Amino acid sequence: MSSIIEELFYGNIKPDVKHFDPDSPYGQATRLKDKNFDKLMAALDDDEKELFDKYCGAQEEMDNIALYYIFTYALRFGILLMAEVFTGKGEITGKEDGGNV
Repeated sequence: MSSIIEELFYGNIKPDVKHFDPDSPYGQATRLKDKNFDKLMAALDDDEKELFDKYCGAQEEMDNIALYYIFTYALRFGILLMAEVFTGKGEITGKEDGGNV
């Protein structure tokens, strides 16, 4: 096996892809969302559809920014945890290992 970094680079590890069982709570929520989306689209005229599409685009952009922030924060936090495990708390924070956080 290659390194984790190589596997991630070549797309063999896909941290952004998660498959859900159709009967899971996520699958059920997706079906409900799709059903309501279809009803909403049927009720809107063309101008309203265009406005709603712009709204959805802005929401998607906000979600992507938030997901990127969460991902990078979690990755950094995880790296700090691992560094502390391997080196000891004092070497990361400059504080002595005294049992207090």
